[in-house]
Amino acid sequence: MFIIGGIIIVVDPVCKMEFDEKEARFKSEYKGKTYYFCALSDKKRFDENPEKYIES
Repeated sequence: MFIIGGIIIVVDPVCKMEFDEKEARFKSEYKGKTYYFCALSDKKRFDENPEKYIES
């Protein structure tokens, strides 16, 4: 997550797409952190195996 011109930019951990947090339609909570997704298919893939997609 980073900020550009006052806009919070998040990164989909599955496809690595960057987008405005306000436009995120899908999100998941894992180990106390919120992850944002640009597509439902990415959210489903993450939910099945989050450890595969989070950075160590």
